Amino acid sequence: MKKNRTKRFTIQFYNLNQKGQTLIETLAALSILSIIITAMATAVLSSLSTAEFNENETIATKYTDQGLEVVNQIRDQDYTGFKKYDGIYCLDQNQTSLGSVQTGCTSPNLGNFIRSVQIQQSPGCSANVASVTVTVSFTDGKCQPTVYCHTVTDNSCLSTVNPIQGP
Repeated sequence: MKKNRTKRFTIQFYNLNQKGQTLIETLAALSILSIIITAMATAVLSSLSTAEFNENETIATKYTDQGLEVVNQIRDQDYTGFKKYDGIYCLDQNQTSLGSVQTGCTSPNLGNFIRSVQIQQSPGCSANVASVTVTVSFTDGKCQPTVYCHTVTDNSCLSTVNPIQGP
């Protein structure tokens, strides 16, 4: 005896548009996600660049202060000799004298920084006073290669006459 088996076919109708919508939704989500990640990466890189610039500017300010201290010490040791300084001097790290007059300082003398000291006798200040300008330059990714486009400057007027006269 044969059993009568009836096969049941279930026909499922898929909404073909539904598959397309899912693909479009996935692509849209990926696009939005990539935009968010790009924005976050840009913000982080910008913050790092700004932090590096601020650190370099702080170091450059410290180097200008040190340069001015060296010039003050040179002046305090010999007021008469200090009157002879006039021009641009390159002041290297741990240097306690100015050396010879230069046309300019173009190579780094403090790690990645360039420090120069310009002394002008009397102009811009007054008689018996020297104008001293200490400049520290540095470069970073915002500058063209090998161009030191950032500078920190400290100006001062130093007396060339000893206020305490000997006996």
